[in-house]
Amino acid sequence: MPAYMLHQFEEHVDDRFRRFVDQELGNGRPVLTRLDIFLINVPGVWGIFAGSFALSATVALGYGLIPAYSALINVFMNVAPAIKMRRYNPGLISALLLLLPTSIWAITQLSQAEGVTWPYHVLGVGLGAAIHMGIMALAAKRLRSGMPRPA
Repeated sequence: MPAYMLHQFEEHVDDRFRRFVDQELGNGRPVLTRLDIFLINVPGVWGIFAGSFALSATVALGYGLIPAYSALINVFMNVAPAIKMRRYNPGLISALLLLLPTSIWAITQLSQAEGVTWPYHVLGVGLGAAIHMGIMALAAKRLRSGMPRPA
């Protein structure tokens, strides 16, 4: 959680992520609103993470793989554009320095725990990918329609 919080600080301080997406994907046109960023991150990320932690503490430890894989997928979502564009994007540094090692460590540790079987890994990867695909689908929809919702 602290690593992800620091990552989100790097991404969102001064509205950098939203402005980056608007500039790079929308060619300066609005693609994401501040409300979108809030909904993506508060219920979409922190809500899922909180539910995962609660489930891992009360039902089965394997649910802890959801935030770990989500963080690892987020690393790739920051690194791939940086490679393609050959430049920094908001969140890149903390993704590499914080999310990459902590997510790999968490996945490794949880994988060794009794009862953490492959379906938990599939669930973790699937939900992590779904969160990020949802963001991409929203941005694509906005690009097609040309008009964002009001912030």
